[in-house]
Amino acid sequence: MYAQNRFLIVLAGLLGALFTLTSCSRPPSAPAAPEHPDISGVWLGGGKASWSTSREKPGAEPDIPYTQWALERMKGQRPGSGSEADFENTTDPALKYADPLGFPRQYQHPLKFKIVQTDDHIYQLWEWNKAWRQIPLNKPHSEDPDISWYGESVGKWEGDTLVVDSIGFKDSTWLDGVGHPHSEELRVIERIRRNDAQTLQIDFTFEDPVAYSHPWTSQHSFKLVPGGKMGEVVTTMSDELHYRERFLKQKPPVAIRR
Repeated sequence: MYAQNRFLIVLAGLLGALFTLTSCSRPPSAPAAPEHPDISGVWLGGGKASWSTSREKPGAEPDIPYTQWALERMKGQRPGSGSEADFENTTDPALKYADPLGFPRQYQHPLKFKIVQTDDHIYQLWEWNKAWRQIPLNKPHSEDPDISWYGESVGKWEGDTLVVDSIGFKDSTWLDGVGHPHSEELRVIERIRRNDAQTLQIDFTFEDPVAYSHPWTSQHSFKLVPGGKMGEVVTTMSDELHYRERFLKQKPPVAIRR
């Protein structure tokens, strides 16, 4: 019995040593591939006045399915940019009142924005007026979302594409710089993907049964900014009135900061 026990002890020792040697000689396993593409970074897109791809004047573009409500609302609008620009007499709320650009117009501004990507949220941080946006992932919309400048957004991954669904927008903002309107029933779907290391593409779908007879689409692309440095660009009512006083010779209706 003693000899048998001794044999078993020696055998266990040999097997343990063999396992240790095998483990040590095994090459380290490669790190797991990320579950989703990395879209983080600082991005810059060219200025874009209109979501329409047509050269027709606002209100007559064949790629935008206006309702009569939208056409009536556009009649009194005087944009400060684009082919029908009238900066001196503009009704653009972002220029006339220094209102936030709102969403999705914020994407059209020719300054940088940053994407911060985590497992459960996407954050967007814009240089222009320090605007920001958080997008929880795999969460439903609120039952009764607040109406706000940038709406309420939720997102999910579909393969290599981040799909973001946004609702709850103030109807006082414009969709873009030429004055395309929307109601509080606006829904914006973004499909965001990284085409290559340097390019981010966003495909938009606009749904608003009050302003448009059926959904319509647009697209915008952005380039990665090396270094990723962000600055601060904040425009106030005083800045706007000072600009008008200096270049348009308009007397400020209220006191402005000098």
